[in-house]
Amino acid sequence: MKKILTFAIIALAAVSCTNLDENVYSSLMSANYYRKKSDVVKAVFRPFEHYFESVQRYIPMQELCSDVFFTPQMDDYGWWDGGKWDQWHKHDWQDISGDLVESQVGDFWTNTYQGIAQCNLVLDDIKRLDHSKFPDITEAEWGSFEAQLRCMRAYAYLKLFNFYRNCQLITSSSTTENEKVERKKQVKPQVLYDFIEDELLDCINLLPSKIGTGGPDTHQGELTKGAAATLLVRLYLNTEVWMGYKAYDKCKAMCDRILGGEFGTYALAENWYAPFDWDNDKCPEVIFGFPASFGTTSWHMQNDRRTVYGRGLPYNSQKYLEIDQDGSRNPRWHLSPSFDNRSPRRPFTGAPYNYTLGCPTQKFEKYPGDLRYKQYKNTSVNTREGMFFLEGYIVDKDGNRATAHAGYDLYLLDQCGGFMSGAPTGTITDAKRSESTIFNGDMNSGLYCVKYPFYSYAGGYYMEPDYTDMRLAEIIYSKAECLYREGDKTGAGKLLNSVRKRNYENFKSSIAYQGSDGGSVVLTDQEFIDEWMREFIFEGRRRDDLIRWGRFEEAWWEKTADSDTHKRIYPLAKSTLELNRYLKQNPGYPGIN
Repeated sequence: MKKILTFAIIALAAVSCTNLDENVYSSLMSANYYRKKSDVVKAVFRPFEHYFESVQRYIPMQELCSDVFFTPQMDDYGWWDGGKWDQWHKHDWQDISGDLVESQVGDFWTNTYQGIAQCNLVLDDIKRLDHSKFPDITEAEWGSFEAQLRCMRAYAYLKLFNFYRNCQLITSSSTTENEKVERKKQVKPQVLYDFIEDELLDCINLLPSKIGTGGPDTHQGELTKGAAATLLVRLYLNTEVWMGYKAYDKCKAMCDRILGGEFGTYALAENWYAPFDWDNDKCPEVIFGFPASFGTTSWHMQNDRRTVYGRGLPYNSQKYLEIDQDGSRNPRWHLSPSFDNRSPRRPFTGAPYNYTLGCPTQKFEKYPGDLRYKQYKNTSVNTREGMFFLEGYIVDKDGNRATAHAGYDLYLLDQCGGFMSGAPTGTITDAKRSESTIFNGDMNSGLYCVKYPFYSYAGGYYMEPDYTDMRLAEIIYSKAECLYREGDKTGAGKLLNSVRKRNYENFKSSIAYQGSDGGSVVLTDQEFIDEWMREFIFEGRRRDDLIRWGRFEEAWWEKTADSDTHKRIYPLAKSTLELNRYLKQNPGYPGIN
């Protein structure tokens, strides 16, 4: 249904964080691999596949430490894992040798540097290759290949900078170069910041502009000027909290260049779901996405450990979705509860929590007629409505209810506790699990957000959506935040309304922010952080937004307030420090002898 970029299938040896060149791989690529143009193209885009696969590492580090999602232990069935999901939620990652830091935080460091090593290797290979032996590759194409790799490398360093701040800067595949002590040490944050900015500014001049007025289409998966500019928007928007000085003017100027069409024509989709739908490569809102298709690469939606959205569906929901040919579901991504387990409200749900953060369903319910806040339903083999599994039974087309592993009928609740068979009446049936905690959940505990559609297995559209990494709405919201911080709440509200109006059945004045559409809603700090959540829920940015707004340390359900701000950056894992004695631990975390 769509063109899928052909990624190279290359056997990669494990790459440690102290040896980022890997001689075996280098020898394979340089001496034997490059025979024709397609070999060069495959090598250039091999790191792209690597970073697409890494979304299953990146999104948990952005979302599971936030106020919106949690992973409960469900009955006695699963997700205990030494308590690490509880540690995510509560910001309890001081133990640098524990499973959370080693298997998640440390793995992301190593995996990201592996991708950087791939970029460096192919960049060096391109410089060494005799271009005259590839007559079907123009010099402009050679330049574009280099720009693609440099931009992807900057993309990787931006993520490292965001998570760890104090990082190594490796730009060569040479063993001799990388064994130098200065390469083994971390550079100062300003050095890495400047490198990322300079690389992206240069790539804007070297990368192609978007073609046409539709979506990326056959160029899906290729970085463009607009993608490099979007990465700069992310860099500039977070500069104050990352570096201690402001770059909102730069951020706003880059947003204006994107919105003004300098890098190609982008436009908001008419509806909220188009950027995530099966044909999102045709969506003009998409700035950059990783191409995916069932049976090839679809890391974000697969039903295995290398997934995100594939584990964002309720247990045994496969018959409701008609995807039972791909097995059952092992849900990890539950929405943080908005209600406690006491004082019934509605007929059966508990009293609402009054945390200012978290409670995502309360934030969606605030404005009536939200087209997203409906029960997810496939309306055909390739159309949908709603973005949530809401409270109630999960019933398939034959009227059969989904059941839990323990045999009781599933009845989803916006709560967390040992309800089991008592869920339909809001009754706790396991007295030992009456308290609302991560460890006391069952398979009824927590609702679900379905960002990407899971169409029926038999229709031919199953797991077809590409992974949208950048979209125009982010640029509009980023510019709005810059205006808001300058004191222009009216201008900010107008921009936000331009996106929000597609999300409601009746976008009336009581929903619109002051600034346009007759809006009467006052835009405040709290409203802005809530709106970032509503528009970008489950897109892997909640941690960043909380930190930028100074809210990351606050209390929310099952989390007390942090005592200081050192958790804004992650620690280096014990194994990472052991592999490279020149690395220094980040402030506030224990080191090693």
